[in-house]
Amino acid sequence: MAIDEETNKLIRLRRVTQEYDARRQTLQNIWAKMQNFAQGLRNELDGQYWSESKIAFDDLERVPDFNQYKFTFSELKQLFDINFVKDILDNFRKLAEEKTMLEEELGVSMDRRP
Repeated sequence: MAIDEETNKLIRLRRVTQEYDARRQTLQNIWAKMQNFAQGLRNELDGQYWSESKIAFDDLERVPDFNQYKFTFSELKQLFDINFVKDILDNFRKLAEEKTMLEEELGVSMDRRP
């Protein structure tokens, strides 16, 4: 492989890895928000909550700072938009495939080890 071609592939791998990491973080954030919302909803249905800790929307009502079930309505609307989630997931999968292919071609790994 020519030096310029290898350099271009390494640059591409770095960009793909950065995009992949960003999509992964977005999916992690979606998962965490949905888990928190689901727990808040379960508490509401079971009646096992303090009145100050009901599901609340920061942008629509006054919410105590200690309420762990506070969300912004617009954020939840986006997170529960299946088209938004599907696009993020599709991009994540595509980037994962491209990242793997480039890593195999170049014989390097961009995975971070703790």
